[in-house]
Amino acid sequence: MEQMGLHAAAYSAAIYCRLSKDDAPSRCGSADAESTSIGTQKTMLEKYCREQGFSICDVYVDDGYSGLNFNRPDFNRLLTDIDGGKVNLVVTKDLSRLGRDYIQTGYYLEIYFARKKIRYIAVNDNIDTLRPDNDIAPFRNILNDLYAKDLSRKVKSAKRQRAANGYYISAQPPYGYNPDPTNKNRLAIDQKAAEVVREIYRLSLAEHSAGQIADILTKRKTPTPSAYKVQNGDTRFIRQLESGGGFRWCRNTVHNILRDMVYMGDMENHKYEVVNYKTKEYRPVPKDQHIIVENTHEPIISRDDWNRVQALIAARHRPKRHDYENVFKSIVFCLACGHHLTIAFKYSPEGERISPYYRCTYRYTNRMACRHPLRISYDDLCARVWGQIQEQIKKAEDGAMLKKSRARTMQRKMASGLESERTQTASRLSILAKITKQLYEDHACGKLDTDSCHALLGEYQAEQKNLSARLQTIERERARKDVHRDNLQMLNDALLSCANDTKLTAQILNQLVERIEVGHLTGAKGQKKQRIDIIYRYIGMTL
Repeated sequence: MEQMGLHAAAYSAAIYCRLSKDDAPSRCGSADAESTSIGTQKTMLEKYCREQGFSICDVYVDDGYSGLNFNRPDFNRLLTDIDGGKVNLVVTKDLSRLGRDYIQTGYYLEIYFARKKIRYIAVNDNIDTLRPDNDIAPFRNILNDLYAKDLSRKVKSAKRQRAANGYYISAQPPYGYNPDPTNKNRLAIDQKAAEVVREIYRLSLAEHSAGQIADILTKRKTPTPSAYKVQNGDTRFIRQLESGGGFRWCRNTVHNILRDMVYMGDMENHKYEVVNYKTKEYRPVPKDQHIIVENTHEPIISRDDWNRVQALIAARHRPKRHDYENVFKSIVFCLACGHHLTIAFKYSPEGERISPYYRCTYRYTNRMACRHPLRISYDDLCARVWGQIQEQIKKAEDGAMLKKSRARTMQRKMASGLESERTQTASRLSILAKITKQLYEDHACGKLDTDSCHALLGEYQAEQKNLSARLQTIERERARKDVHRDNLQMLNDALLSCANDTKLTAQILNQLVERIEVGHLTGAKGQKKQRIDIIYRYIGMTL
C-alpha cells in the first residue's frame, strides 16, 4: 500500500461508527447489540487509536442508517474530508459498520481507498489494508450482504404475521386515529379528527362528490390531515402549511378517506411490498392479496354507512362512452413516433358505431415524425396481444423463460469475457500494488533515485487508475445482470398468476405490461405484416 512508509504519528485517523435501527440495542436488548452501540464503538476505536499512536482527525457517526444505504450524512462528510486531504486512515469496529452491500463495500475497500491512498482498518475483523493478507475481506463483505438479505426476509415475514394478527403496523396512524397508549399495536380514536371524518361521510351520503366535499371543507377552513398533524407537533408537513396548503383540501384526500376500510373498524395491511431489499423500491399489491382483519379497533363509521358510501361512489362513475371494455387504455403507442394511439370507429350504413380500431393521429400534425398511416382493429389487437402473453405464460409454466435467461446470461458472460477480464484486472492491480510497495522500499533504501522513482510511480499509478475504473465498470455490469435476473423472476411469477385466465383483461395488462407499441402495415398485398411489441413490466423490454 502507498502508506507503507508512514510512521503511526503521520496518520490522521477518521473513526467511523454506524448503527442501523435493526442493530440498535434498545430494540434487540442483547449483549451483542450493546457491544455494537454507537457509544461502545466510539470508545473502543478511540482507545485503539491511542494505543496505536494514531492522531484522531474526527469521529463520524451515522446512527439509524442501514448498511445497505451508502447515502449517509456523516459517511458523505467523511468522503468530503478524504477528498480534501484531511484523512489518510479510516477505522471501524468491523467491515459491516462500513457497509453490508458487498459490491459497494468492495468498491470503497478495493478501489476508492486505494486510489485515495487511504489505509483502512476493521479492528474486530483483523483487516488492515497495510498488510497483504486481506483475502478474507471480500468473503466477509458477501457474508454481511447475506446477513442483510436474510434480515430483510425475516422482517418481511414478521410484518406479514403482525398484519395477519390485525396489528397496526404502519409508520403513522390514519387520519382520525392515534396509537392506543395502552397497546401500540392497536388504534384509538382521535375524537377531534374523527368528527371531520364523520362529516365527510355524512356529506358523501348526502350525495356530494369527493370534489364537492373538498371544496366545502376548504371553505370552512378545516385543517387538512397534514396541517392537523403539524398542529399536534409533527413538523414533517410544515412546508405544506408555509405554501398555503393548511386548509386546502384536495379531491384525492377525501376519496382516500371514503375508501379506507379502517374507518369501519377493519385493518387492511400489505397494500405495498418492497421489491428489492437493497433499493427499497415499493410496488402496490393487488387488492385481492391485501391482508384484511375485521373488527380490530373501534370504528368511526358504521359498517352499513361505509358500504352505502362505496355503492354511491360506484354509482357516480362516469357513464361509458362506448359499449365495449377498452382494456388498452393509456398503454398503446405508435412504434414510429411514440405517441398514444387514439380510439376511433367504423360506422354501419345506418350510422351506428361499429368495429372500434386504434390509429395514430400525430401523423396528421407532423408527417416528418410519423411518415406512415397506422391503424389496427381493436379485436385484432386483443387477439394478438393475448396470443403473445399466452406464449409467455406457457414458457413460465414450463420453466423455459428462466432457463433461457440463464443461458443468455452465461453466453453473454462467456462472449464478453467479463469474468475473465475481472480476474485479470484484479490480478494486475494486486501486482501493481506490490510493485508500488517495492518502489517505495527501494527508494527508501537508496536503491532507486528520486527521479526514477517518481517516473515509474507515475506510470504505474496511471495504469492503476485506468484498471480501477475498468474494474468498477465490470462490477456494475455484473450487478446489472443480477438485477435483471431478479426482475425476470418477478415477471415469471406474475405470468404464472395469470395462467388460469381465459381472456385478456385490463387487470392482466396492468399486472404484466408496461406499454404496447404498434407498427404500420408492411409488405405486399396478401402478405402484409404489422409489428406489435409488448414491453413487459419489471424488465422494461420485449421477450
